[in-house]
Amino acid sequence: MTETEIKDLIKKATVKIEVSVDNKIEKGTGILLQQNEKSYVLTVHHCIYGTEKPFHNTQANNITLTFDSNNVKPININTFQENIVLLEIENIIPMNTNFLCLDRLYDEKKYFIRGYPNSLNGEPHNFTANCNDRDFGTIGFSMTLDNLTDDTSGENANTYISGLSGSGVFFSENHQLYLVGLVNSLGNKNGVFNRINCIKLIDLHHSDIKISNFHTIDDISKKLKEINTTISNEACQEYQNDNTVDYSHLNRKHSNILHQDEVNEKNYKAIQDYLQGKNTISAIKLLDTSFENNLVTFIDETLNHIETYITKHISSKKEGRENLSTIRTKVLESINSDLKMIKQERYISSKLQEYIVVGWLLNCNVDFQLRDE
Repeated sequence: MTETEIKDLIKKATVKIEVSVDNKIEKGTGILLQQNEKSYVLTVHHCIYGTEKPFHNTQANNITLTFDSNNVKPININTFQENIVLLEIENIIPMNTNFLCLDRLYDEKKYFIRGYPNSLNGEPHNFTANCNDRDFGTIGFSMTLDNLTDDTSGENANTYISGLSGSGVFFSENHQLYLVGLVNSLGNKNGVFNRINCIKLIDLHHSDIKISNFHTIDDISKKLKEINTTISNEACQEYQNDNTVDYSHLNRKHSNILHQDEVNEKNYKAIQDYLQGKNTISAIKLLDTSFENNLVTFIDETLNHIETYITKHISSKKEGRENLSTIRTKVLESINSDLKMIKQERYISSKLQEYIVVGWLLNCNVDFQLRDE
């Protein structure tokens, strides 16, 4: 997806906001959402309730929304933890942009923001940004705008950028657009270093209004448990038939460490675990589109570490089983310490663990050879 295409999609989801209460005016930006045949506009709290002089009695009729040059009427105001606000709209607005909402951000992405800064007299402007904050545990995060002009520093910074609050923070990968947060304020009142503060969408996810295109690691875990139960004996047999060389490696290694009457059952279980692991990786890519590539690097580094103290030669089946158990333990420890986005979610961690270990058994990365062979 080109930058022009990304900006065009974001344009189709961006709404201009103006609130007028007791002769006081607040301006901002919002993002159009749809759920259960209803349309909403998502924005930050102070765009609706004011900044320096809060509007404690803002009503829906105090709010003017402009979308695609047309005024849109809000009918309900939903506030979440005084961080974000979801405005329900009277009529359904057709969505021409498809994006997924995430509960986290990624520091290596290029982000896109579109809003209505006051300095441009209500005209929209596109910004690109980079993430400064690698702490995935907080609600807020900071960004550096790449194309914020020099005259935004100093006393005029807040005035210049005011109106950008509520703008969506997007990135795109593999032809999919993702929303990770909303612009909330300047990083400091002087606009130094072009920093802005943003808010994640966590409160929206935990609200009573469930947005179906919102993805978190917990959601993925629940869905995976359902999907993985559907892997059939036929699917495992098909994998075996299509990967005869890899299966022969697995069978030989299991034969060297297990009692013979256990081998076929363990082979089947290993293939099932491997296929479930592949499902897990595909699902996690909804949260982090670069996860699969990063996982390859992680697997190589973990294998290099394990090879320093686990040899392929064993003196007995028991030693082989003990080595395999040690490998599994070390892989799980590495997953929990290095793959931060998993948050030690046990089901997903265990599926990645088995995917990695079985993958090594299917090829020759990890081997168990009896010394008398």
